[in-house]
Amino acid sequence: MGLNRESETAVAGTAETAPKTATATGTGGPLARAGLRRPWVVAISAAALVVLLGVRNGFLFGTRLYEDADMGANSILIEQARHFTLLVGNYSKDHFHHPGPAFLYVEAAGESLFWAGLHLVPTAWNGQLLATYLLSALLLSLAVGVGYGWTRSLRGAAACFAVVTALAAVHPGVLSTDWMPYMYVPAYVAFLVAAGSVAAGRTPDAWIMALAGWFLINGHVCFLLFVPVISCAVLAAVLWPRRRRLGASARSLFVTRRRVWVPVAVISVVFALPIAVNLALHWPGPFGQYLTYASSSKAGGHTLAQAMRLVLWYWWPYQYAWVFPVAGYAAAVAVTRWLAPARLRRFLTALLAVNAVSSLVFLYYVLTGVGVLNEQYVGYFYWSAPLITLLVIVLGLVEAMPARLGAAVALGTAALALAGLAVAPQTRTSTNSSDPAVLASGPDTDQALPAMVSDLAARAGGRMIVLRFDQQSWPDITGFLVQAERTGVRACVANPIWTFMITSQFVCTSAEISAGRVFWFAPSAPRGEIIGRLRQAVVTAGPGNPS
Repeated sequence: MGLNRESETAVAGTAETAPKTATATGTGGPLARAGLRRPWVVAISAAALVVLLGVRNGFLFGTRLYEDADMGANSILIEQARHFTLLVGNYSKDHFHHPGPAFLYVEAAGESLFWAGLHLVPTAWNGQLLATYLLSALLLSLAVGVGYGWTRSLRGAAACFAVVTALAAVHPGVLSTDWMPYMYVPAYVAFLVAAGSVAAGRTPDAWIMALAGWFLINGHVCFLLFVPVISCAVLAAVLWPRRRRLGASARSLFVTRRRVWVPVAVISVVFALPIAVNLALHWPGPFGQYLTYASSSKAGGHTLAQAMRLVLWYWWPYQYAWVFPVAGYAAAVAVTRWLAPARLRRFLTALLAVNAVSSLVFLYYVLTGVGVLNEQYVGYFYWSAPLITLLVIVLGLVEAMPARLGAAVALGTAALALAGLAVAPQTRTSTNSSDPAVLASGPDTDQALPAMVSDLAARAGGRMIVLRFDQQSWPDITGFLVQAERTGVRACVANPIWTFMITSQFVCTSAEISAGRVFWFAPSAPRGEIIGRLRQAVVTAGPGNPS
């Protein structure tokens, strides 16, 4: 991604200096007008996606849904976020929490605003989902805005919108669910597109790169690798042409380019604060667990051939997957070199370079960090690789066409992609645990949870509800605990091994176990009074031990 001085100066003049000059003279050139329009492009793109999701998921505004399983575990944390006490991210199956709570604070805001505040939805989880829709749509739309900033044309914006919407049409979960592996996808796409823009010389897009990057770092420990490595590559691309005057360039950045670094600094402080506070209070926090996992036999240990098969799966999950990255990159390079307008080549080249760096880092991650190769959800965010490649091809071709033809093609493609998303079955958020698609898109709900909480509270007679359960029944436990908390019912789990999922807040003390009323959750009824059934378990009164 190294850039020569002449091309760097040219881009700086067209991409950053020209709008300032036009504005200062009061004439308002095309770049200045494009800068004013870009927020509208982002807003309209996001609104189109959110309205579509709202229509397809209109049941959220009238149906009471009570989450369990992973969504219940997240809601335990989200309830802490509503009181601004949450300092960690969602739990991992490897018994630690991911670095930060950014995604969970967004969902907490949705619960507080749409459910507790405006009463637009009847239950808390519905409000969380609406916030998820808004965030994911905004992140993808920021990528559209970056593309528009380079093309300054309606057809360019429509082409970018078509490509990101096509991704959502093929994988609707990236917009329609709050399952974390899907939520990372829009953030990673926005991060890579903004990284390409910054590497190509448009440094004002650094705030988008910082915003998306910090969401990723908060969301999953693996992005402690991806975001810094890619950011360093982008920084190297920006600084290389200035290497002989690096000191002067750095001083100029801090003195004259406050609009670039101040937003980045503010975003970084806000997103890093809970991570830093948690480290200060609980050193080394989850970071010690990350190092332990990285050095354990659970991490990596795969051959290069095995790792490559997983990497290629995200390009094409069938035979001859290698054809797609090879042909895709060849086509993208050809379009960039011979068809795309000169003003776009730098950006398209930077996108391909950033995509290549991302692919190399992902291969390294699979080799050294991924434990089980058939759990493809660990790398859903790498769907960005074919998407970025397609974006380069489509954007280059559309911008190479005559204006009216390019606009017609781009708008038609965008309309088709939006229609594909509208009719895709998983665009409707699944709440049916018997649906096979749930295995890929989450989430699970159980309408019996409120009644069960009320029933056990009445049977406990004011004493602590002490829950004992086997491993198969954990999805019901998270749903029960969060529903109990929301309704003021005291409940805890007797086994501290589940602290990583339910947090220490819901682990019983010895005194609570002694004084409380015990209830069992098990797939089959143990000896004891049967109270009822939840989605995964039969609930019985203690003290019987499940067989």
